[in-house]
Amino acid sequence: MPYDASKDPFALAAPALLGFGKSGRVVTPHNTNDLNPYAKAIQVVAAGNLVYLPVGNADGDNITVTSAPVGYMPPHRVRRVLATGTTATVVTVDG
Repeated sequence: MPYDASKDPFALAAPALLGFGKSGRVVTPHNTNDLNPYAKAIQVVAAGNLVYLPVGNADGDNITVTSAPVGYMPPHRVRRVLATGTTATVVTVDG
């Protein structure tokens, strides 16, 4: 069944940085490719190590979270999840 805007009381609400997302996707980690578009947030859905690059950091200025639990959401907007070192499964929060 397709999305039905008549059932969504927030369909016309403007996106807010601190609000919930409208969509998401499973992240395929990559060492050089940025997410397109950058993610409003990411969330760990299968525990493991997480290596990511916040939107404002220079290439190589990665952040590593060891043993990130299910539900963990880094406090940054994210432009890249790196393959090297990431063992967690991650999804985006978009919109």
